[in-house]
Amino acid sequence: MSEEAPAQRRTAAFRLALIIAVGATVVASACGFILSETEHALVLRFGKPVRVLEKPGLYLRLPMPVEQVVRVDRRLQHGDIRLSETLTRDQRNVIVPMFFTWRVTDALLFHTAVRELSAASAKLDALVTSARNSVLGRHDFADLMLLEGGGLPALEAEMHALAAGDAAKQLGVELISTGITQIQLPEANTESVFRRMRAERKREATQYRAEGRAKAAEMKAETDKEATRLIADAKRQAEEMRGKAEAEASAIYAAAHGKDPQFYKFLRELQSLRTVVDKNTTVILDTSVAPFHWLKASEPGPVANGPTTSAPAAPPLPATLEKTP
Repeated sequence: MSEEAPAQRRTAAFRLALIIAVGATVVASACGFILSETEHALVLRFGKPVRVLEKPGLYLRLPMPVEQVVRVDRRLQHGDIRLSETLTRDQRNVIVPMFFTWRVTDALLFHTAVRELSAASAKLDALVTSARNSVLGRHDFADLMLLEGGGLPALEAEMHALAAGDAAKQLGVELISTGITQIQLPEANTESVFRRMRAERKREATQYRAEGRAKAAEMKAETDKEATRLIADAKRQAEEMRGKAEAEASAIYAAAHGKDPQFYKFLRELQSLRTVVDKNTTVILDTSVAPFHWLKASEPGPVANGPTTSAPAAPPLPATLEKTP
């Protein structure tokens, strides 16, 4: 009897410890929870939010049904709006599908407004569609065709700015990005739209050609005007330089003539003689008239007055009077 008592006490102690461990586990699971990196959490007390948890870790709460934990996914979400037609400012029907990406930033507002991710995606669909219709209603169809200088990127930025503010205020989500996936035309309007686009492009091409011709004519007129001015300036400068050169030459001639008039007269007569007579010329001259008197015989004695019979019959010219052919 004495040996069985310790065994019973050990068994009772083990059972008590097991019961305590199980109870502690149940209490810990009922009063504690772990929040991961990808979640926000709301602690609801009797259905009313009392705490918003954003940092990951281990947290305590009162057991059910006093407090309840609602987890909200904070990862990036993706969605596409439903296909629908819309009108541009120039009254053209277009189909512009869009995508949008978003994440929850305000868990309390999100829980109050929509609670579920699917409901939030549907509401964002409506917001983005409304922003698209509003922006396209303020722009022409041609703006959708431009890739630079505004155009499509500017329209997407305008749509995103318009929808992002409403999404943050109404749903507690951050609209990360929105974008146009493609631009479609209703089949009934495609041919008329293309025909109108061709007419507009032809009109623009005609306008550009006319402007180009006008600019070319203006540039040619300016060029001709400048060329005329340059030529006139050049001629004026040439005439001035020619006048100065002739004046300097006349001054040189006058100075030379003033130093030795007889020698100058002699040189001018020789120049005239070289101009008139060459080796193949036969002339009959009056050697008593300058400058042909230099053709007379150099020997002393009387020289007959009157014309000579011919130039070859006269004595040979001095070396200084020979003219190169």
